Amino acid sequence: MNPSKRYLWIVSFITSFAAILTPLDSTIVSVSLPVISKSLNMSYVETIWVPLGYLLALTALLLPLGKLSDIKGRKPLFTNGYLIFTIGTIMSGLSLNGIELDFWRVIQGIGASFILAVGGAIITETYPANMRGRAFGIWSFAVYLGTTIGPVIGGLIVSVTTWRYIFFVTVPLSLIGYILSIIYLKEPKIRSNIKMDYVGSILLISGLLSIIYGITFGSFIGWNSFSIFISLVGLIIFGLFILYESHYKELSILDVSLLKNNIMFTAGNLAALLNYTGYFYLSFFISFYMQRILNFSPLLTSLALISLSISMVIISPISGWLSDIIGSRILATLGMILIMVGLLLFIPLGTKAGIIDISLRMILIGIGMGLFSSPNTSAVMGSVSRDKLGVASGTLNMMRFLGQSLSLAVASLIVSSFVPHNILSSIFTGLQISSFEISSELFLLGLRRLYLISSIIIGIGAILSALRNKK
Repeated sequence: MNPSKRYLWIVSFITSFAAILTPLDSTIVSVSLPVISKSLNMSYVETIWVPLGYLLALTALLLPLGKLSDIKGRKPLFTNGYLIFTIGTIMSGLSLNGIELDFWRVIQGIGASFILAVGGAIITETYPANMRGRAFGIWSFAVYLGTTIGPVIGGLIVSVTTWRYIFFVTVPLSLIGYILSIIYLKEPKIRSNIKMDYVGSILLISGLLSIIYGITFGSFIGWNSFSIFISLVGLIIFGLFILYESHYKELSILDVSLLKNNIMFTAGNLAALLNYTGYFYLSFFISFYMQRILNFSPLLTSLALISLSISMVIISPISGWLSDIIGSRILATLGMILIMVGLLLFIPLGTKAGIIDISLRMILIGIGMGLFSSPNTSAVMGSVSRDKLGVASGTLNMMRFLGQSLSLAVASLIVSSFVPHNILSSIFTGLQISSFEISSELFLLGLRRLYLISSIIIGIGAILSALRNKK
């Protein structure tokens, strides 16, 4: 198929529309979370699960849906994802308590997983190889644009009206995306007659959910026999998933042979996992640091945080274009090194830091992410054959969202190891903090340990990125 330039632009527009919407609905919550928690009288765990439930649904479903798109086609999943996402968004805004909100955020995540599982595959399938890098640069630009405007819109909404509009404001966008994809998106012939890997899908979903739930339960409630048991069960189930996928290659949702034999695919996915694990928590914790410790308003906090995303927005299309010329290894590795340096520079910040201090560090990390993301995505997707595009897209996105989920869970585990739970509860739920100076210093101690450990994780990812082939 030789698509026209017009259709190439249509594909970029439709997939970028989805790429804006899903991070927008994720980041728009970040600055608003203290207000939501107070309004619904949410517990500490219910509050944490507002972002985490969304991410867990994405993480668990991306691989199965990627495989399903290889069998049944991309368009049905892409369009139906918009409908599920819209329902979850409306009901999130109508939630009356924390449990309801957590549930509907999971539904939102399910809808988002339908969209994101096949977005990269649609781009790779449509664009010729020599234009793929810049296409993913546009896609990455859209992702970061959604990430950028989310906190600002959230800060504005909670400053002038009810928090419920942070959900309602995205409903028209979701409906427009659904209509555009129905009208304009073309569907090539169904790719194969292979049956869906239901056993592998169940093992993957149950394994990942058990691991993440066990980690978060242990981090937020305390490590006991239950949390340890759930985590170990999850690891065992995930191990069974890997074994099952190795033996049933024709059915598998995860092509283990790609991980064994394709260095580009393996290194790119592991680099993505470690990169997001090492940095994704940053905006969440920095938001509470700025509002609770530095006493910034939600709107001012959101304006400071966008320096991270703006840097990504500017750099990602440029790095995507450069990757078509010089390859992905240098750009992606350099990006991870810059992220690592940026995290280390956060360690000296204390109770007197200003917006400029935070913004400069965020800009450095944003430049690093802009250099890493689109070259890494282009390299991974370009390393597989056409019939594996859905699996490859699902794998890479799963690594991304698994890294994000682990980032929140592991970051909370690290911080909670140094900060008493009553202080964490006060900071994250917006309750009054007793002994403010002592609480602030303990919280900062936890953050400094977190920055150090996460920079090591990013450093390991940079090494893996450097081991890949030039392209």
